[in-house]
Amino acid sequence: MYIDVPRRLVFFDKDDTVRPPCLVQYHPDTGTLSRPTFAQPDDSVWDIARDQRRIALSGVKWLVVRGASRSRLNLVHDGAPLHATQNLLSYWARFDPSARYALVSVANGKKRPVIIDLDSGEHSDPVERDVDARFGSIDPLLGRLWAPDERARNGVLTVDCASGEVGRVSVPLEAKVRSLRFSRDGQYLFVTGENNRLLCCDREGATVWTKDVSAYGHVGSGRILFNESGSHLCLPTSPTDSSTLAGDLIIATATGHTETTIMPKARLAADWFGDHVLSHRGEVVDFFTGAIVAKLDLASPC
Repeated sequence: MYIDVPRRLVFFDKDDTVRPPCLVQYHPDTGTLSRPTFAQPDDSVWDIARDQRRIALSGVKWLVVRGASRSRLNLVHDGAPLHATQNLLSYWARFDPSARYALVSVANGKKRPVIIDLDSGEHSDPVERDVDARFGSIDPLLGRLWAPDERARNGVLTVDCASGEVGRVSVPLEAKVRSLRFSRDGQYLFVTGENNRLLCCDREGATVWTKDVSAYGHVGSGRILFNESGSHLCLPTSPTDSSTLAGDLIIATATGHTETTIMPKARLAADWFGDHVLSHRGEVVDFFTGAIVAKLDLASPC
């Protein structure tokens, strides 16, 4: 799935738990579905450019090309084909702010992505560090990818998706970073660590607040979720032998105060609209109670 609440962009694909028969776009203002004319039925959406004119798509199933696993990467511009390749095995792609370049993961024995020039189709050598965008976040202000530094604790890598330049920001976590996400306005960064801590810091890494969530459960690399206004976040946790309150934590983003703990019937998957989140089963869940308020029907229009 691809869900961008601020831009009201929602796409579901055949690889989702709810399994629509083809790639479909959900229109949140009307609740209707449409089939994108620019996509093949088994495509999924990786990224959409800031101006929404370019879209990065991938086939949900790997291909075997000359005895090796590959994935299909399609780039479209204003609904027309721009660039396509099936020479790489990729797990994600992220546009730079201009959308001329795409940072694309490559299974190359490490986790070092390449940059594809979408005008020429040429790609660079791998960048100098292991980077995994699935546990990172795009900076809403400058468009860089921020992702956990897998080499050392307290580290967050910042990657220019056009040049491949890699920087590093230190955060006071005293552990390796598991996942991170920017606030809606890009002014703050929320970081989870292997030591079961949740940190809120500014763009330079200075602490705003921090909290130990060990009493509630284990913090994995699951994505931090927001309500639409960004006033609260949802931190998924997993049960442990010592946690008595294991559940998904609803936390005020300004203060770090735990408002409540919810126990959704299915694992939560993504931000949704208003004070709702979405489960992997297509259930729309109340952010503060965990109650199911709706269920999506994605059976058409394929």
